[in-house]
Amino acid sequence: MERVETNDGSEKEYDEKLEEDFVENLKIEKKKLTRDELKKKIVEFLAGNKICTLATCLNNIPRSTPLRYRSKDLTIYILTEGGMKVKNIRENPAVSVSLYGDYSGFQSVKGLQIWGKAEIIDPEEGDKYRKARKLINVEEREDLKKLGIKDVRPDMKIIKIETERARFLSFPEGILNQILTVSDK
Repeated sequence: MERVETNDGSEKEYDEKLEEDFVENLKIEKKKLTRDELKKKIVEFLAGNKICTLATCLNNIPRSTPLRYRSKDLTIYILTEGGMKVKNIRENPAVSVSLYGDYSGFQSVKGLQIWGKAEIIDPEEGDKYRKARKLINVEEREDLKKLGIKDVRPDMKIIKIETERARFLSFPEGILNQILTVSDK
């Protein structure tokens, strides 16, 4: 079940003041989306972008990595060679992901923050790995084709991120800090 909140409890007062300032200074009309409308906007924003920043943390040492991704609904898939982000996720699967739209001035601001759980899918996981790899569809990447790369290494891992909570902002549409919480309950 999904529910929409316009503010997180600990951030509520700050968000309300910020939103008042945005509405007043930007002269925008604040728009409140239904749960389904918000989810649709988030899914579209994910599908319309290619690069995200993945934040992980281990032993109180945060790490933020820009990465190329693919999405299906609210789930994000990242093909990676490994490294500290993978080690961090294996130890602490709680992650945050951020994305932003093209910027042409303050009134153009669009952004998405996601909090969720990540898992590492290794090539040895057979069908699970093949399905995730097919969804990523590396073969369609024009940037790799230009370099003459026909396929990536077969030992690459996949990071799968299940969204638990997402905050969406789109000044051009009047959408200010609306939150989608995804729950199995």
